[in-house]
Amino acid sequence: MSNKVSRVFYTMLANDVEATAKFYTNILELKRHFDSDWFVILTPSAGPLIELAILDVNNPIVPKAAAARATGGILNFVVEDVHVAYAAAQKIDAKIISPPTAMPYGQERMLIEDPNGQMIDVSSSTVPMQEQG
Repeated sequence: MSNKVSRVFYTMLANDVEATAKFYTNILELKRHFDSDWFVILTPSAGPLIELAILDVNNPIVPKAAAARATGGILNFVVEDVHVAYAAAQKIDAKIISPPTAMPYGQERMLIEDPNGQMIDVSSSTVPMQEQG
């Protein structure tokens, strides 16, 4: 018997699964890998390198304590061009915390919030790949 990991995904709790899924598919090149009224899995268009699952916070499988507990953190997406994601975020009137900004570590980053208040970092490299260490 083996404990080899076959999948890794992050499940985000949401008050409105459909609105949250649309937020991510409108701004990032994510597609619906699994779709139901209470649970959606999104994957990058190139394939499931990692999956982002969105679960209705009111679904009975969510423990009551977890549904009520505040959590924190930043969900990060590295994309080819942060300006494309920024334009998409503006188009859907997403809450933009900070527009694309050059960071001292060789990336350009924007911070936005999803419909549930989850902070999202979308960034792209400003340093050519051969120069990165």
